Amino acid sequence: MASNCYSCILDRAKFESDMVISSEGERRQAMEELLDFMACHKGGVPALVGTEREIIIKRLSGSSDPYKQLKEESNRVAEGLLPAAKRFYEEAENKLEALVRIAAAANSMEFGVKGHDFDNATFAKVFEATLRESLAGDLKAVEQRLEGFKNIFYLTDNSGEVVFDLFVIERLRQMHKDVVIGSKAEPILNDVTAEEASAMTSIRVVPTGAVVGTALEMISPEASSLLLDPEWLILSKGMGNYETISEYEEVLRGRLIYLMRAKCEPVATAMGVPRGSLVVKLV
Repeated sequence: MASNCYSCILDRAKFESDMVISSEGERRQAMEELLDFMACHKGGVPALVGTEREIIIKRLSGSSDPYKQLKEESNRVAEGLLPAAKRFYEEAENKLEALVRIAAAANSMEFGVKGHDFDNATFAKVFEATLRESLAGDLKAVEQRLEGFKNIFYLTDNSGEVVFDLFVIERLRQMHKDVVIGSKAEPILNDVTAEEASAMTSIRVVPTGAVVGTALEMISPEASSLLLDPEWLILSKGMGNYETISEYEEVLRGRLIYLMRAKCEPVATAMGVPRGSLVVKLV
């Protein structure tokens, strides 16, 4: 936890509480329960503190999926933008770079992050420009790893974004890669679940756990066997996965690639990039 993680986690709790809890008393209760938890877990991994926030809000709201409506809306927006991604890919001379750019740009689809301004209604206006933004990281090294591995474990992040991920994955399969998708075991934030991803594709999807990110101590055995198998390249989408996987990335060194928009200052600082950068990083 960085100093500004605390206020960011609370801001997101307020955003979510206003979205799904009608009673002011219960909204206050959600904030106070989260404050109590944070007071007892100083310095923890932000994504795991955020997981407790989600548990509290789901319990008090009675909603098993507080982001359900926004997730469905994000998928519709992404479907409308998919032809632009396809054109970008088809016109690109470097197909692997195009896929990396599409995957990273799609990670912009995120709600409630302090300092990251995103809205489904306006994303269409900036998507094509986003695809052409500068990429922070060693793209050539990433391309070499993508070329060198046959097996890819693709860890998804947000709904909406997953529409582009599936396009990327299909193109990787056309390059004779074996791809398995890892998605959340149950609804958490606006992340796509394994059940939702399975309904969108015939590609194998395994649940990675019911937490923000991919925490090694909470991951499913099926996902763990893929994650720790040296024959598998890991493509990790988003900040939640970064926050958790960076705790044990040494065991994945040489076969771990982070793909994201660095939406918050602590993550950007940890990665050595300006906040808001599109990032492709080989560990």
